[in-house]
Amino acid sequence: MFNQNLHVVMLALAGGFLVSLLPAQTTVPQSYTLTVLSGAALESMTTNGVVEAKVSRFGPREFVEVTAAPQAGQAKAVHNRHWFDLVSHRFYTLDVLKNTCSWMSYTAPDLPTMYDPLASPAPTAEQLAEFNKNIVRREILNGIATKLVETTSDQGKTSMWIAVNGNYPVKAMITFPGAPPLLMLEIKELHFVKPDIALLAPPANCTTQAQGEWAADGMHAHFEVNVEAQGEGSMDLKTGKTTGNATVKTNNKPQ
Repeated sequence: MFNQNLHVVMLALAGGFLVSLLPAQTTVPQSYTLTVLSGAALESMTTNGVVEAKVSRFGPREFVEVTAAPQAGQAKAVHNRHWFDLVSHRFYTLDVLKNTCSWMSYTAPDLPTMYDPLASPAPTAEQLAEFNKNIVRREILNGIATKLVETTSDQGKTSMWIAVNGNYPVKAMITFPGAPPLLMLEIKELHFVKPDIALLAPPANCTTQAQGEWAADGMHAHFEVNVEAQGEGSMDLKTGKTTGNATVKTNNKPQ
């Protein structure tokens, strides 16, 4: 249980660092499909590992299908479908294996970067300038021209591969002191095409409202796995200093 809780804490902290490190984007089309490996997804809290997400976005609406093979100690795989709508301010989720569906309010201003790194928020021009000072080299990663940016502090090392055209994160890894590198995200495939619009419509019979809300500062909800995690983190792009904190609560009873 301790190792699982530690992993949740690391995800909470790393997720906060990742959001604060994402660079300002230039104009990126809002219609695309992508396949991404994510170590910061909601499902990573229960799999203790990276999951695969297939994302289809068209403007303010997005469909995400998440899958993961069974991990050690787990009897089942993960197969979830999520719908995000910035117009109706709702987030729908369907557990395909359990055939359960629910929705909650989604008041965040952007689509979730844990699944869609192209939806990353934009820091100031000054922050971006400091960020670009840490460019190590340029690489072609999964067919995308990127610039590798590395930042080191007492909290650990962050490595990010940023698309040269579009300035969105293609891959991000965080290494905490004394621990192996942790993959936060990696875009494996990206196509700037209009997705199948039918995918963007949530299930018509998904009427169960779940407790909680997905807001700008993260999700506040009770999970079926009985793990509640909250965390935040930040990094000074000028000094490389990182700060963060996280709290984790577990309970053997449903909330």
